[in-house]
Amino acid sequence: MGSMPRRARHPVPASPPRRSRVMAACAVLLLVAHLLLAQLTLVLALSFMLTGRVSRWRLGWLAGPAAAGLIWALALGPGRAVAGFAAGPAHILDYLGHGRLAAGLSHPSGPFAGAGSWLPRQLPIALIAGAAEAALIGWLGWLRTGPLAVPPRRPGAVAAVRTALAAALIRSGSVVTRNGCALGVAPATGAVAELRWTEIAGGILVAGAESQDVTVTSLQVVHAALRRRKPLIVIDVSADGAIARALTTACAATGTPLRHERAGLDLALVVGERSAALLRVGSAEQASRACADIAALAAGLSRIGVDGDGLIWVTGGERLPANAVAALIGDGRAAGLGVLIGTSSPAAAAQLAPLVDARLILRVADPSLAAMLAAPAGGQPGERPAVSASALLSLRPGEFVLTVGEPTRRLVALGRLVPARLPRPAPGRERGWRRLRLDPA
Repeated sequence: MGSMPRRARHPVPASPPRRSRVMAACAVLLLVAHLLLAQLTLVLALSFMLTGRVSRWRLGWLAGPAAAGLIWALALGPGRAVAGFAAGPAHILDYLGHGRLAAGLSHPSGPFAGAGSWLPRQLPIALIAGAAEAALIGWLGWLRTGPLAVPPRRPGAVAAVRTALAAALIRSGSVVTRNGCALGVAPATGAVAELRWTEIAGGILVAGAESQDVTVTSLQVVHAALRRRKPLIVIDVSADGAIARALTTACAATGTPLRHERAGLDLALVVGERSAALLRVGSAEQASRACADIAALAAGLSRIGVDGDGLIWVTGGERLPANAVAALIGDGRAAGLGVLIGTSSPAAAAQLAPLVDARLILRVADPSLAAMLAAPAGGQPGERPAVSASALLSLRPGEFVLTVGEPTRRLVALGRLVPARLPRPAPGRERGWRRLRLDPA
């Protein structure tokens, strides 16, 4: 019989690494020091750490108990507060220092006799020290594991109140901000998540798995543009009558004249009147003609040195060739006409993303598309992603990520969309309006 193969033997360390032993020894010394000198501080620090871990609040919440302890100490008087904190350690050290060390180790209750009288006196200073220790331990843990390994923090009370107020304001129809359009809120801070007009100048892509979400989000930007009296040109290649009806109602509510044309419209008149135009294109020929009309408009505005200060909305990016979109974005940028283009097609989104300076990403389901959209807008090849692909795939309905490459790099991660209550439709137009769910009420 042949010899049996021997199993490979892996050496087992005889003792833990030196660093681990040193850390364990320091932990034991720290625990003993707390038991002798700061008993209540130890209890509060552990309680604060447990509370922070369970609640996932930011470390800033520890300023509350620290401030309470400081106010309490000042009310008692600093000298009296320090004396109350030192009463317990003085009692324990005095007990152990009179030859009772062995007795104290065999009967732990001896050194802590009378704790009911001196332990509560530690509370003012212990609140400050316990909060500081918990904050220090939390910060060291963040440094050791890195920010990506730490569970996302829950917003504090101030952020929660700001979020509720901002969301209520946007739902009421306040979609115009000082520099752009209110998309929703950033729950981490409670601030309004906005898209700035300067960021739309180089083109913005709205991409998501559901065409409904893409359309409603794009209409939020369009609504803000109408409120700001910006000229609006809509290239509607979606063949969805509900979009035209919703746009008609929004224009009527904002007092904006809307012209319906399939092609050949004098777009210079739209810019001069600061009105809106809906170009219905049902074929490649009509789409090419619409793009040519916008190119002629851009050339005319550039020739006379006029900033169009308007918005071009393409309702179905997957139905236009990428070269036509690239030309449209370039012509619009030169004339001050930002291009907003939306699509729910992964293939179209992959083609359009490199052409724009900003990306508004809704929930996506395609892993390859998420990896491509994670790259920074306007970034160089090989540049570190602005957001991870897994974060885009884990977006829930109503959440978004906004990445901007120009004019300045900006990232709004995990924002929450807040649809504005757009104007009520006129009688006879409710069917299309409800089908798009433009009104959250």
